[in-house]
Formats: sequence, structure tokens, C-alpha cells
Amino acid sequence: MDKPTVSPRRFVEILNERLTRHPLYREGMHVYAIPPHSEHPHSLVCVGPRGTECVCTTIEAIVRGECDVFPDIARDWRPRPNPPAHEHRAR
Repeated sequence: MDKPTVSPRRFVEILNERLTRHPLYREGMHVYAIPPHSEHPHSLVCVGPRGTECVCTTIEAIVRGECDVFPDIARDWRPRPNPPAHEHRAR
């Protein structure tokens, strides 16, 4: 059976609905699309207390197994690497 296809906006709504029902949910956890309210967001951001990314990754995997997203949104929850430290140090 084919999975239903949902818009990026609906996908974020589903993620947030499921997030609040997860046993590890804590107040303040929330998923946003970047840019917000766009029909073609390029990434997702999960905010909240420590451990939020793990819960969001789990919820995302479950929801992606149940529906397709079109246009698709990147799956990368990992934090961006910090820019390299400046090579010159003050003496």
C-alpha cells in the first residue's frame, strides 16, 4: 500500500502532535521548519531542553515511515559544527 503524501507544513504539524505524546516529551520541545511557513523549507529545527534532538529523530523516523513529504525536507538534526577557532591568540 502506498503511503500518503503530505506537505512540509502538515509534516511539521504531525511531528509536533506526535512529539507531545512521546514518553520522553518535556515542556518546551517543538519542531520548526526553516524558513517558517514556507511551502519549500530547507531544514527542520527541533528546540527544547537537553535530549530534544534524540526524541525528534525518533518521531521523525516513525512519521516518515507512515507518510512521504513533498517537497521533501532535509533529515539532518545534527548541530552545525562550530567555526574553527581563530588561529591567532592574544598574548
